[in-house]
Amino acid sequence: MNKTELQSEFKNVVIEDNDISFGLTINSIGHKSIMPSKSISETNKIRDFKYHYKKGKVSNEFKLIYITNGIGYVCFENMSEIEISKGKILLIYPQQKYTYYHLTHTEWKEYFIRFEADTAYSMMINRFFPADKLIIDIGFNEELVKLFNRAIDVVKNGLKSSQVYLSGMLFHMLGLIISESKNKTLEKRLFQQIEQGKIIFNENVFSDIKIEEIASKLNLGYTSFRLNFKKITGDTPAKYFNNLKINKAKQLLLETPNSIKEISYMLQFSSIEHFSTLFKKTTGETPRDFRMRELNK
Repeated sequence: MNKTELQSEFKNVVIEDNDISFGLTINSIGHKSIMPSKSISETNKIRDFKYHYKKGKVSNEFKLIYITNGIGYVCFENMSEIEISKGKILLIYPQQKYTYYHLTHTEWKEYFIRFEADTAYSMMINRFFPADKLIIDIGFNEELVKLFNRAIDVVKNGLKSSQVYLSGMLFHMLGLIISESKNKTLEKRLFQQIEQGKIIFNENVFSDIKIEEIASKLNLGYTSFRLNFKKITGDTPAKYFNNLKINKAKQLLLETPNSIKEISYMLQFSSIEHFSTLFKKTTGETPRDFRMRELNK
């Protein structure tokens, strides 16, 4: 994939339980990642053209965007541009005219979900996210990123009853955003740096990123990052990253036909023996035994 291309966007969620409705219907969910590009001029900024207030195009759905990296601007009809950056939530209402774009010299990462809501849920969203407060600062939040990634996996893997599952996850997301936005003023900078580090770990679960690299990204020394990470999370960065990989391995063992060797390779373990040893040390059983036991339930 070219570095300026977007990562996959998963659309057209299949509604299998048409007789069951939680009042929320997810239309699409995904993740965009765009690397910096000096070749794109200021007049050709990458914009969300689909709903452009100057063109009068609007959507009949809500759009929730969580920015985890980069700097950009949003502009609603008859308003000035407002800066949006990492740690910010952007909520777009149905029929709302807007445009937003990111500055191309910075790396841009966002998670997004498009959904429709019935009258009751629309009223609730309007109550907690009034039209004049549609940019919400929640900072770095690993739990929200995990929810987005899990929802993307649900769609990508075509799990049964996905619409019901996704509705519950979206409700969880909204509640988390409300809670975090209210508590944001109490959070300290160090805690936010550790949360950002956890997000980087989550986004690199299929790589062998080094702890020193993450500490450098956060402008922290290795020792400071390691000590404060353990103080806040209870685990060393290395143990935390290994646990993420093992949890992802469990998911892959149950939801994909990939062999144990293939999963070990996907998660960048040094060898299948290392993967199996760490898996058994963490879970108490080998990957093969885990897969057989769970699938035979």
